[in-house]
Amino acid sequence: MKPLVTNLAILTLLSTLFLSSSLAAGVKPLPGLQKAVEDIRFHHKGEDLSFLAEKEYQVRKYYYEIQSKMQKLEILEEVKEHFEKAVTKSEEKYDSGEEEVSQSSITKLKLGLAGTLNDILELGSDITVARLSMADMFNENYSVDAEMRESVIDPVDFKFNDYKKWFKDSGLAAFTKDLNNELDLKVGYLKAVENRGKLQLAQKNRKITRALLVSEAANYDFGIGDPRDLFEALIIYTRVLGGYYDAIYNFNVSVAELNRVKALWTGNL
Repeated sequence: MKPLVTNLAILTLLSTLFLSSSLAAGVKPLPGLQKAVEDIRFHHKGEDLSFLAEKEYQVRKYYYEIQSKMQKLEILEEVKEHFEKAVTKSEEKYDSGEEEVSQSSITKLKLGLAGTLNDILELGSDITVARLSMADMFNENYSVDAEMRESVIDPVDFKFNDYKKWFKDSGLAAFTKDLNNELDLKVGYLKAVENRGKLQLAQKNRKITRALLVSEAANYDFGIGDPRDLFEALIIYTRVLGGYYDAIYNFNVSVAELNRVKALWTGNL
């Protein structure tokens, strides 16, 4: 376990040094999403529409990626604390010999902790790369380290249940294009609806899983729970909550892609 913790400490130190140097240079923080979109439009003013639409799509995609992974990181930090607490409690019970806690159960909890630490390292790196990629899209020296003004990812507004109604309400009926372009619209619309359905399912699973973890963690704290049940609850919680934020990301990105195709259809962003 110690090498993993050491690696995490090293990553934190390097990140701190990187951020401190960025602040010292007086660079700007990343803007909010809407401001970022406006900036990218202004920066590339006069460019071809398809180029502008792609740039705007990329900004939104990076932003949603940063938001979703930051929230997944919060979940992993919570799970890490549960694993650490469970390992300590299990070892105390095992050493006392008063309760039936096997060495195998302790090993599983330690492996769960190791896996969580590994995921924390990976997510931290992914977030930094996404921030750097987004910052690189602008002329200004945006800082990738400052706290995001909009750190919580929320599903975008998309309440349509009928393609024809969406097509009409979007003002697309006034434009005449070939069937291949409309095929792109239909496919984009269907992906948005599909991902919205998956998000709704993920929202239900999130509530159930949260209740499961609270119950198992409380039982273990009171000394009536099984370490194997807590281990399974933590693994499920990590997977389901991570999947929930992935579902929001996938839905938001699919709507952004649909809007990109719509812009090419209408000739307007």
